[in-house]
Amino acid sequence: MKKKRFYNDKKRNQKWTEPEQGRKIAFADKYIEGGTSDKFDAKRPKYKGYSTENQNKNEIRLRRFIILVCSLALIAVGYIGMDVYLTRHARPVENLKQSVTAQSSMADMQVNFSAAQTDGISLDNSVMLSAVMNGVQKNGYTAIAFEAKRADGTVGYASKLASVDTFAAISSPAAKPAQSIKAMLQNDVLPIAEICCYKDNVLALQANGAAIMQGKKPYKDADGNAYLNPDSAFTYNYIKDIIVELNSYGVTVFVLSGCDLPEDISGKYGDGFQTLSKKLYADIDANIKLLEAVEVSVNPKSLQKDVAAMKKADKHHAYVVKTTVEDKKLIAALLKKNITTFVIEN
Repeated sequence: MKKKRFYNDKKRNQKWTEPEQGRKIAFADKYIEGGTSDKFDAKRPKYKGYSTENQNKNEIRLRRFIILVCSLALIAVGYIGMDVYLTRHARPVENLKQSVTAQSSMADMQVNFSAAQTDGISLDNSVMLSAVMNGVQKNGYTAIAFEAKRADGTVGYASKLASVDTFAAISSPAAKPAQSIKAMLQNDVLPIAEICCYKDNVLALQANGAAIMQGKKPYKDADGNAYLNPDSAFTYNYIKDIIVELNSYGVTVFVLSGCDLPEDISGKYGDGFQTLSKKLYADIDANIKLLEAVEVSVNPKSLQKDVAAMKKADKHHAYVVKTTVEDKKLIAALLKKNITTFVIEN
């Protein structure tokens, strides 16, 4: 029996596969290791464009450039905003000039106050200070005066100056001067520092270079008091440093006494309130008022007569009244005589 054939030649040479689709590729190119070559390199297609590594570098550079531009823009906006704010809120030039003029001319201003003198030890920022302020306000005073440097040369407050500490000049001091002065200002009480300038039995007897000498010993007057040399730089700086320190605590008014030397030596040195105050105003860059003390005594039995003999103090002087007259009575008498700048020592 003849076997049947399952194929024939009817469709010979006819395409029976699916038509080609997509793009032509170089087969197995992706499997070739980098850096190698063979005889078919010339036939392989050459790809155009950047490698992945170059593309990443360009992206990093672009990001850095964008960050730089944004930072510069932010800084520019900040400066412009600050300039606009300062321009809108700046004080007028006229006001600045007036402020500077007002500060620099305080030396020529008239300062009025009625002050009660108190011991430095009472400036404790506690019970004693409260009692003093209550008494001052009750009796009609507007200020409290304390002896910062006494006539015997001792210093009446807890000074931090090295020169004061070196010569152990502190005696019965105000324990908390800065806090006490702040408390007075908060209660509308003007703090006033009294400074005896050249009469000094502490520094003058220890530092001969700062003292007025008579031969090899410090000069002494008829009462046995020694004096600091007004021409000594150490003396001047000692007084100036005390004023600067107290001013840093809030004191702006200073009553200076003992600026004149005894008559037998006065003409030999550059003493005097005017000479000293002129130098202090020039060297101290602060808003202060220096007044020369004019010491007077008022007797209770001759109150009206003694007050009538007093002339109105000018803007560079302040009366220091030693008396036992009742506070309110004396204040009324002084104000009636138009005497408005004084310290009362009871």
